[in-house]
Amino acid sequence: MPVQHAQTTYTLWSRGRLLGETDLGFLYRLNGFRCGWFFPTPIGERLMPMATGVAPALRVLCALGEDPTLRADFRAAMDQEVALELQLRGPDGEVIATHDIGVRDTHYLREVAAAELARFEAEEAKGNEALLELEDSFDEPMPFDPEMPADDDLDDDDPPEHPRYQIQILLVDPEAIP
Repeated sequence: MPVQHAQTTYTLWSRGRLLGETDLGFLYRLNGFRCGWFFPTPIGERLMPMATGVAPALRVLCALGEDPTLRADFRAAMDQEVALELQLRGPDGEVIATHDIGVRDTHYLREVAAAELARFEAEEAKGNEALLELEDSFDEPMPFDPEMPADDDLDDDDPPEHPRYQIQILLVDPEAIP
C-alpha cells in the first residue's frame, strides 16, 4: 500500500489580506519552480482580475501588434499585478521569499485553447476539401476501423472540471519548500 503524505497548505497574501491558498501540489519541478491549484478567498476572488490580467493584455498586444493604447493597457496590467505585492506564506505563517508569483485563470486559458482549436479546424477544413474530393474518386469506401471512436462518442462538450485558478511560484531558495 502506498504511503500517503499530508498535503501542506500555503497561503497567498496581498498587503496583509489573505487572498487564498494552495498546496503547490503539481509535479515537483527543479530550480525552485512550484505550482498548483489556487483557491481564492472572497476578497481574493475580487482581486483575481488584477492578479491574472497580464497574460490577456500581453496576448492582445502580441496578436494585434505594437500600438500605444495596447502597450499602455499591458503596462497598466503589470502595474496592477505589482501593486498587489503578492506574498507566499508557509503553514507556519512565515513569508517564503519568491522571485515571482503568477496566478493563471484557467477559464481564460480554455478560451484561448478553444479559439486556437477553432482556427486550426478552419484551416484544416480548407485542406480537407481536397481530401474529400480525392476520397470521392475512389471506387471503394474507406475501411471501417473498430478502434477509432465515432464522432458522437467523443465528449468534447463536457471537459473535466478543474479549479478556476493555478498558481506558479519561483522561489528564491529552491529548498524553501520540500
